[in-house]
Amino acid sequence: MLNEKRIRLMTKLARYESGEGKEELRIARYYRSDYIGLAMFRNFFLASLAYLVILLLAGAYFAEFLAESLHTLNIAWIGILIVVEYLVTIGVYSAVTYTIHSIRYGRAKKGVAAYERKLGELEALYEEEER
Repeated sequence: MLNEKRIRLMTKLARYESGEGKEELRIARYYRSDYIGLAMFRNFFLASLAYLVILLLAGAYFAEFLAESLHTLNIAWIGILIVVEYLVTIGVYSAVTYTIHSIRYGRAKKGVAAYERKLGELEALYEEEER
């Protein structure tokens, strides 16, 4: 015999698994430090690549100016400025990445906990029917 309550619960669980829960279940498999560490690692390389591309584009844009005034420019000061800007860029992007992924991980854990509670309810309904 069909149990409407069990069917509704199974439908909710299936909807969660195929929708937002798909990503949450993937995130919840990691330890918090591993998930955030992996995000920070990716952030470091992507932010470095983006900074390098922007630096190259700026260099290409100002190539004529740089070629004409190379003998009067303070190269050491420009190098220090580039390094400081890079460190600030990495710092800001890392802080944003840490915050976003911490929040995302917390929400995923809460969502998966609710999903597991509903799985427990479904299991209880099956056990109740067996008796």
